[in-house]
Amino acid sequence: MIEEVDVVVIGGGATGAGTLWDLALRGIDAVLIEQHEPGYGTSGRNHGCLHSGGRYLVKDPELALECYRENQILRQVAGAAIEDTGGLFAHIKSDEQDYVRRWVDNAHRIGLPVEEVSATEARNMEPILSSEVDRVFTVPDAAVDPFDLIYMNLQGAVQKGARFMTETRVKELLIRDGRVQGVLAEDIRTKEVHEFRCRAVINAAGPWVGIIASLAGISLELTYGKGSLLVHATRLAQRQINRLRSPSDGDVLMPGKTVCLFGTTDIHIDNPDDTVTWADEVKSLIEMERPIFPDLPEMRVLRTVTGVRPLYTPGAAGTAERDANRGHAVINHGARDGVGGFFTIMGGKLTTYRLMAEQVVDEVARELGVTVACKTAETPLAGLSIGNARNFLETKAICECEQVTEDDLLTAAIFLDKVRSGGIRRMTRLGLGPCQGTLCIWRGALYLYRKGLLTDQECLTFIEESLDERWKGNRGVLWGDQIRQAELERGIYRGIYGSEGD
Repeated sequence: MIEEVDVVVIGGGATGAGTLWDLALRGIDAVLIEQHEPGYGTSGRNHGCLHSGGRYLVKDPELALECYRENQILRQVAGAAIEDTGGLFAHIKSDEQDYVRRWVDNAHRIGLPVEEVSATEARNMEPILSSEVDRVFTVPDAAVDPFDLIYMNLQGAVQKGARFMTETRVKELLIRDGRVQGVLAEDIRTKEVHEFRCRAVINAAGPWVGIIASLAGISLELTYGKGSLLVHATRLAQRQINRLRSPSDGDVLMPGKTVCLFGTTDIHIDNPDDTVTWADEVKSLIEMERPIFPDLPEMRVLRTVTGVRPLYTPGAAGTAERDANRGHAVINHGARDGVGGFFTIMGGKLTTYRLMAEQVVDEVARELGVTVACKTAETPLAGLSIGNARNFLETKAICECEQVTEDDLLTAAIFLDKVRSGGIRRMTRLGLGPCQGTLCIWRGALYLYRKGLLTDQECLTFIEESLDERWKGNRGVLWGDQIRQAELERGIYRGIYGSEGD
């Protein structure tokens, strides 16, 4: 079957979802194709920080200003995904003193609002801070739930007539007369092939942009940096806390919903699918916590989260991730490579996803002859009708940790194009709390089965895939309370539910 659309967007991260929303607002018919689930890649594997720009003040003031401007826009149009935690930049006595002067000078130069507070006041605000902290500044950082943000963009786009497909991998770009005129995509489970004829293709595939570009015979110079985070079981700080020094490993403690995330690392890798966190990385992260958060290493760690940062490094492939430019790039491959109708958007930050989408859609719109301007900076995104914002007592609970109800699961399942564990987890937060799905994974699967949304075999697959994903992040932190919980979970699933898995 051949379907016709104006634009195909490849990649369901924040940039891809934001691009679909932008296209829909301009009246451009589009479909998004994602090889896993929305938020599977880099967008769903980070601190969840809405940057004020403070982190980049010294190294890249222009990026800092870009982050601050987008921070202010997103507070207005995506408020349902954002918690205004505020942020602190804390300097330790042993860190470089001159860096603080340069940081403050650049903040004043670009107009980023920072205010110094005493170290004593800062420790009253956040008792977890070390007594070695000597200078502290407030900044307008915030927490953003990347999954909520992505699904809010998709929800808005769908309401405007766009579509998205998950678990569907682009296998071929259809090129004729020097232009991309369509794509062939395959359902990774059923092997069904979908053919889309289109006027333009936007490559927003995150770490996999190079693979998609290669389908058109185009090589992109990319550097991949693997970053790992520790997820602590309780919310140990109320604000984002940044170490005030040149950006390095282990600089940020970020509160997010019911947990806190600490990290990150930077390990150069060659494979964008390398998202395994090893024991030595966990040990390294714990040691990084001690100088600024001395009590944090003793606090329970739920799991690890690992993502891959794809950075565009033209003329300098293999550059260390910390040294690579953290901005984004929009490439019109018609102008650069002689392949018309093909565009790539890559790099950037979660904070700047909307701007990235605007810039690539501007390029596409010009080529399509569409004169409608971008509206995403002033058009609010509706919040999702699931999760903690609802009255948890109104319907039966599936997950007490994250306050997920039966209605939440049903709403998510109806919205998703396929009812899979990953999509349900990312949209509802099922199994992301302290018990890591010990009870709610089974409850959720059974509820979806009873509603006729999963077959008996799909129900078992849902449970197995959920447990496999939990184990992927749990196995690197199995000590103390966490290993006891893992044994309890194994006993429940093997002894009570009859699972044969380990």
